[in-house]
Parts: sequence; structure tokens; C-alpha cells
Amino acid sequence: MKSKLILVGITIAAAAAFGACSDDDGGEVRSVDGSESASGSASASGSGSASGSASGSAVAECVPVGDRSEADTVVNVSLDEWAIDVETSSAPAGMVAFAAENIGEEPHELVIVKGVAAGELPLDDDGVLDEDALPEGALVGEIEVFPAGETCDGTFELEAGDYTLVCNISETEESGELESHLHEGMVTTFTVT
Repeated sequence: MKSKLILVGITIAAAAAFGACSDDDGGEVRSVDGSESASGSASASGSGSASGSASGSAVAECVPVGDRSEADTVVNVSLDEWAIDVETSSAPAGMVAFAAENIGEEPHELVIVKGVAAGELPLDDDGVLDEDALPEGALVGEIEVFPAGETCDGTFELEAGDYTLVCNISETEESGELESHLHEGMVTTFTVT
């Protein structure tokens, strides 16, 4: 009887944990302070999937997207206040791994958008990328928010075309004003040939 109760308890705990994970499509974009600022959803075409950014006062460690060992090309990316610097501006079509190094002092993320120029990105009232307003299929995926001083990989299958790379985090300043990393200049272009 005791072993049946333990088995039932384990089954209930596993179901609860699975349910908590399976309902999260990653589509909510929240600010670094934990409040929601926009929403969206997407899945990466290829070996990874992710969407949105989320964090509280303690930013989670890097969660790699996809398998870097499957990449045909690795592109080093530096994230800093307030810039995204890409080692190269282009890569051949195929599996592309972005090795994103957060050299700044704040948490950052890397969102990959296909076919929408930086100046044409749909923004919400707070200057945050409105992922729901992107054309279907434009949101390739992202490397979720990760802390300063870390490197996080995201591997995606990219077709030929023009891409925009964005840090879509927003946070509330001590003054109470909302600060959008995109609005501050964390956006760049990338071409796949």
C-alpha cells in the first residue's frame, strides 16, 4: 500500500510539472522587472524554438536553443548597452548558430526576425517589438534573456534573406519610466545568402 501511495504521489507531481511546462508556449514578453509588456508566439524553423523574454530580479541562466554541433556556421554576437555587434554581417543559408555573449551589465536576449527591416518592426506603445503584429513566419525564434557575463547559443535553420536581430527586453527605470532595449538601439541587420 505504501508503495502505491508513493507511486500515485510521483505520478501527480510529474503530471503537475509537465502541465506547468506544456502550457507555456513562451509567447509572453515580459520586462526584466517581471511585468508583461507585450505578447507573441513563435517557433524556430530548425533545431530550436523560443519566443518572448522573461525575468524577475534574478535572471535565469542561459537556456541554449537547438544544438550548436549541428550548425553549418557559427556567428559570434556581442550584446551590450545599447548595441548588438555581429562578428560578420552575413552567413550562408543552413543551420546558423548565434553565440551571443552578454558583455553588458544588464540582462539581454537575441530575437531573430526574417524579412522585416528594423525601421518597419511593429512596436507597441512602450517601444517594444509587438511579436503578435509580425507577419506570419517572420519571428524565427530567440535566445531567451540571460544574465550579464554569460554566453548563450541559439541554432536556427535560416533561409536566404534579410534578417533583423533585436534585444526585445524592457525594464522599469528607478524613475518609473519604461526602458526598451530596442528603442535604446539594440537592433542590427543580418543577411543570409
